[in-house]
Amino acid sequence: MKRSDLIEIFLRSLFVQSSWNFRRMQNVGFAYSLIPLARRFGDNKERISGVLTRHLQSFSSHPYLTGAIIGSVAKLEESSEGDNCPEALRFKETLMAPYAAIGDPFFWGGFKPLSSVAGVILALEGLLLAPLFFLLMYNSVHLWVRVRGFIEGYMDGKGGIGFLSTIDLPGKTRMLKWVTIFFLALLCAVFVNSSFPLADFPLGVAVGGTFALILLCFWLLGRGISSLAVLYGAVALLFVVTV
Repeated sequence: MKRSDLIEIFLRSLFVQSSWNFRRMQNVGFAYSLIPLARRFGDNKERISGVLTRHLQSFSSHPYLTGAIIGSVAKLEESSEGDNCPEALRFKETLMAPYAAIGDPFFWGGFKPLSSVAGVILALEGLLLAPLFFLLMYNSVHLWVRVRGFIEGYMDGKGGIGFLSTIDLPGKTRMLKWVTIFFLALLCAVFVNSSFPLADFPLGVAVGGTFALILLCFWLLGRGISSLAVLYGAVALLFVVTV
């Protein structure tokens, strides 16, 4: 395919969620992404119909990692000799669930909370560009993963599996959650120091105390203590300390 066709496929893949539906989820967005590939088949209506119909079946994965799958499927469809390409369909169905299991914890459970907390801390410090910082921090990472995943998927025809193994998103997810806890402690400390004049603690002490409190809450939850009891207990403790 021409580079312009690949660019158009990638840009269309950014909208894979736009036509999400309860019946087949991201299927319309997936098929929409492959329209530039279908155009390459010229007047072969059976092959065009086969490609688009085949990929209107149910599909659901993490939207930021679908680019790798779409790139791979485009390569497999382009390389197939007949009107039917069961390998592309099997490949897509095989990868969509594992990619969702990798992408959801990293982006939704790790990186987005971290970016949000960092942006809020900067906003509390009076930085007017805090929203822009959040957008740049979050979008730069997920766009890089989307671009590289699509390129690697198309180049090796394996959905960018090697690329995703190299960046080790599951390992980084665990690290991000601990970093987010630290920044959450920093956010709580900054908020307390700026909102309660009577809470005259050094910022380092406030951060350390909040971090310890968060870890204590996690420990209590792991011991089977009710989350409601942990919440009320933490609020009561903070009230006593700050007042």
